[in-house]
Amino acid sequence: MKSYPNDLPVYSHNPNHNTSFPLLVLDVRRKVCNPRNEGFCMVHWHEELQFVYVKKGIVRFRLWEKEQELSEGCCMFINSHVLHYITEKEDCAYHSFLIPPRMLGFFDGSIMEKTVEKFSGDPLLAGRAFSSKSQEDQKVLMAVEHLDALYFAKDRPSHWEYRLSLALAKLWIETVDALETENKSAKADLSTKGTFFVNGVSRFSSIQKKDHERIRNFLDFVHGNYNQKISLEEIANAGSVSRAECLRCFKKYTGLSPYKYLQKYRLQAAAAFLETTDKSITDIAMQVQFPSSSAFISAFRKAYGMTPKKYRERKQELS
Repeated sequence: MKSYPNDLPVYSHNPNHNTSFPLLVLDVRRKVCNPRNEGFCMVHWHEELQFVYVKKGIVRFRLWEKEQELSEGCCMFINSHVLHYITEKEDCAYHSFLIPPRMLGFFDGSIMEKTVEKFSGDPLLAGRAFSSKSQEDQKVLMAVEHLDALYFAKDRPSHWEYRLSLALAKLWIETVDALETENKSAKADLSTKGTFFVNGVSRFSSIQKKDHERIRNFLDFVHGNYNQKISLEEIANAGSVSRAECLRCFKKYTGLSPYKYLQKYRLQAAAAFLETTDKSITDIAMQVQFPSSSAFISAFRKAYGMTPKKYRERKQELS
């Protein structure tokens, strides 16, 4: 059985990764992500540093096992390689800016690169919430608002990518200033408090870090083998733990049992196949390991509110 996928990545991948301007921006509204991204509505992680700017409504964030809600005008910073899940509490819209660390490091071996690595490589730092109600957070919020307006401007100014790069650097340095201000007091309490928020900063103890590595191993295995028959024991073996510990870990970090998470991932993979291939419903059902077409159609309708056929037709109408 393979350990890594050939058709779907373990990480939520950045399609711009190998381009000359690798910034990825996701526009999410009415539960639709544009452009489509496999990490949407799934527990996932990625190399990029992420800033989520809430444009409307209330957005619920889960970073590892910690949850927080942010409303319109607020922003969440999510660190590199942090397991997270973003969903809406009520009708909402938000923009996600996924920034490859190298865009903020300027060039290999630079002082700026070391600053980025200092924070992106900190296993105890998960993220930072910036609230529109906090005076201390206004510099970051002004920076992300400027970035957002520039990126989504109807009439792009000359040297648009250059201006975006400057806006990204401004947002990053304001975030670094905020993190450095709080860094010392947060680390001083880690040994006794474990997981907590200090002025919006989400941090974790070194003990919890082991749990984080374990759940990522589980998800690595599930993402890499979703199109084959896999058992709870095999998933548990991926993290070198018992089945009971596997169940506990899954529930704690994803809110789902291993089986329910696997089914959700299979349905998401099926949705991607419906959008991007001409494969029949039966072939897709078999590829994502449903026992029959009828079982697949029933599960898909329950998850997406429509049949696979209707889903494909709707996506074709929108494209």
